[in-house]
Amino acid sequence: MSSRRRNILLLLAGFWLASLVGGFAALQAYAGRAGRLGEPGSAATAWLESHRRPGRPLVVMAVHARCPCTDASLAELGDFLARSRGECDALLLRYSPGAPAAGSSPGEIRVLGGVSVPLLADPTGRLAADLGAFTSGSVIMMDAAGRIRFHGGLTLERGHRGRSPAQDAMLALVTTPADASLAVAPVYGCPLPEQVAFARPEVCQ
Repeated sequence: MSSRRRNILLLLAGFWLASLVGGFAALQAYAGRAGRLGEPGSAATAWLESHRRPGRPLVVMAVHARCPCTDASLAELGDFLARSRGECDALLLRYSPGAPAAGSSPGEIRVLGGVSVPLLADPTGRLAADLGAFTSGSVIMMDAAGRIRFHGGLTLERGHRGRSPAQDAMLALVTTPADASLAVAPVYGCPLPEQVAFARPEVCQ
């Protein structure tokens, strides 16, 4: 093999290796980049209270039907519900373009962590936006006393399972209702439409 040909092959191999490393780095950066999270206001509190059973905590998760990270987010929600041992209710808001208009009563039921979780269609993303949820996988939790206690995501990065500090924080809120502080965690997933009604975009991350 001539030295010229060898140099060309080495150059091509260098380009290939650089592209591979760059692509992997970009993928890792994307996986670890958090989505937008709003701040729930008084309207969100009223909506959650209207869907919460008296004396029971309620967790609501907004998901994008086509987001590849949704399965991981739902799995983490199921783990949390299983760990809460029936002490917490849950509700899903599903953004699905082209779906029937959202109603005030749940449609289908999903079973997550042994808990039956009603599903509300949210075809425009309006309900999620009202809760300050701008990213698929966003969770908002109201405690048994009607206080918003947690807002954020349950996965450590996009599409990856594994118990996160957020899940532990939510469980602590179920077992220690006297602590009224608000826990916030980053959320990883696809953006939801920003059809904002009650959310305050000026405080969104």
